[in-house]
Amino acid sequence: MHVRKTAGTYTAHPFVEGFPGKSSSHGAFGWSSLWLLDDGTRRVLIDAGQPAYIPLIHESLERLGLTTADITDVLLTHMHWDHVANFTMFQNAVTWVGEKELAWAAEQPAGTKFIPDLHVQELMRRTERVERVREGQEILPGIHTVAAPGHTPHHLAFFTERASQSLVFAGDSVKNIHELATTHVDSTMDEDASIRTIDRLRSLMTDTSATLLPGHDVGLALVDGEVQRLREQRAQISFFADALSPESDRSIG
Repeated sequence: MHVRKTAGTYTAHPFVEGFPGKSSSHGAFGWSSLWLLDDGTRRVLIDAGQPAYIPLIHESLERLGLTTADITDVLLTHMHWDHVANFTMFQNAVTWVGEKELAWAAEQPAGTKFIPDLHVQELMRRTERVERVREGQEILPGIHTVAAPGHTPHHLAFFTERASQSLVFAGDSVKNIHELATTHVDSTMDEDASIRTIDRLRSLMTDTSATLLPGHDVGLALVDGEVQRLREQRAQISFFADALSPESDRSIG
């Protein structure tokens, strides 16, 4: 996925590969996926990540010889905090957001879970470098919006065939391998809509031999009808086990 084809195609770079973790005692982990598409002219970030990702974003950009000023576009799948929070750090980028999704988020009262009130207000306030889009559009060369409701009412996915392989950026319409394999979804506002969305994205994968990049997992493929991770899912978590022991690392698969 990192091998550039001919000029004009996108190279996909994983800044953060999502992790399907939850906590019942400390709120949502918010470990969402963050990818960059780069065709040498446009550098397109798919979602903006949560505040804790800021150092990871800078480190990923440095590895590519880039800075935040080099990002040309930020595409938002939906208006939850862990996918939206950092859009303001890309000073030259156009932020692309679903028109209906943003309007819905703006109608929610302050304190609605997962909705970052101030970020929604800022997107509503800006008259420059914010583009409101609808499903079924080619918003950038070779990048199309796909309706993916359920997790939120007007969630969008993004699809491109202009990479070394076709890619579906599913956001939280498909959060992990379990949801793609079973259509049993967690944290959805409309379960029936989520099931229809997953069926639609599975069909898109089949028709185009696409890899699906979920909101909180590594890349997924359909192989003979079975869903497979493209690489092992791992996360390293550090914590103080007790008062006398040093910080411990725990790798979770």
